[in-house]
Amino acid sequence: MAERYTNSQNYSIARGRLRLPGRLASLGKLVRVCQNRACLQRRVVLPDWLRKDDGICLQGQWYCSSGCFELAAQAVFHRLLPNPESGRKRAHRIPIGLFLLSRGTINSEQLKLALDMQKEKGVGRIGKFLQQIRAVSEQDITDGLAAQWGCPVYPLGHARDFLKCASLLPLTLLETGRMLPVHHLRSAQMLYIGFVEGIDHSALYAVEQMLRLRTVPCVVSESELLSALDSLRHTESEPATVFDSPTSPVEMARTTRSYARQVDATDVWIARSGRFIWIRLQTLMEPKDILFQALRQVS
Repeated sequence: MAERYTNSQNYSIARGRLRLPGRLASLGKLVRVCQNRACLQRRVVLPDWLRKDDGICLQGQWYCSSGCFELAAQAVFHRLLPNPESGRKRAHRIPIGLFLLSRGTINSEQLKLALDMQKEKGVGRIGKFLQQIRAVSEQDITDGLAAQWGCPVYPLGHARDFLKCASLLPLTLLETGRMLPVHHLRSAQMLYIGFVEGIDHSALYAVEQMLRLRTVPCVVSESELLSALDSLRHTESEPATVFDSPTSPVEMARTTRSYARQVDATDVWIARSGRFIWIRLQTLMEPKDILFQALRQVS
């Protein structure tokens, strides 16, 4: 016999079906799954306030214990540790000297003289030697780099917005990468980052990973960058912990685990920026930054 339901019964069934996803969502809050597939207690069926473990999130994924977290961190460090050549910035296909020559900013005799000086010195950027022989000004070099990379020039000397957002990144990364957050547009979740020697896209990607912000590159003059960094050295409140000697993924993971427990971190994010592995420990207060040198500095 076919089943028949009254209108009130049909209404009750419909309401029950509508409530089902909400009930499943509530149940999901009681269950957390450790992302370590080898974990013997992957599923924890307890609310957060009853859970007595040291679970922590890494790269947005939850691990039920320090041991599981450390294994996952090792895997991340293995992926991020580079070969020696990957520490080099990818050079632009047109050197700045030839670019300025093509624009008519300098002539061939000036470029040859600057190249001879660079060869004799052994180190130094061609722009510096062009300035020494008074073939160009610093602004000419800055404008040339901006045109070369297709980016705007940011007037760092006239805008002090960097003081409000520079602390988003560790000062050590800014100094070694020769870059600076210059403007944070909160409404659009965008961060403008100024460079001196060309755009480092790996650094931009690292910042987007760590801060979940969209990055926009621009070019600033070297003298203005150095002045800004000097100002920041006097205002840095919580310097990053820097490990200058390269070490193994196992030791990096063990150290990260130790620091995470010390500061009671809830989330940990790891990214590569230049020659450093950058770890950010998110806490209920201020974040804590750790930097591991993945390579010795490449000239």
